[in-house]
Amino acid sequence: MMAVLGRLTTPMRGSITFDNDTAVARHSLLGSLLGATTYFCDAHPSWPKGGVENANGRIRGRLPCTTDLDAMRETDIQEIAMTLDLSPKKCLGFESPIEAYLAELGKDVDIRFRHCVALRA
Repeated sequence: MMAVLGRLTTPMRGSITFDNDTAVARHSLLGSLLGATTYFCDAHPSWPKGGVENANGRIRGRLPCTTDLDAMRETDIQEIAMTLDLSPKKCLGFESPIEAYLAELGKDVDIRFRHCVALRA
């Protein structure tokens, strides 16, 4: 997390919200090194974290619960992440998360797609 979040500018990492998990047991260290405030989602109800639950549902559409992530290629995982990052969102004025992020940084972006068909054996 430090490698990824450390590349962001300070205003872009003002706060980080985690699910309750032992993987983030040292969240306070992460927060203090990055100058970020850390928050945790309530573990049981899903209604306060609609965006997270929506994203989880979209990921599960591509990766069923039975998927062995350790057996997946990094490129396949990155493809799923980019698909989600490039999908327009109503809450962002129908911009994709990456477009909204770059606009926040004051950068203009024009995303174009080539039509391609990938066949997998």
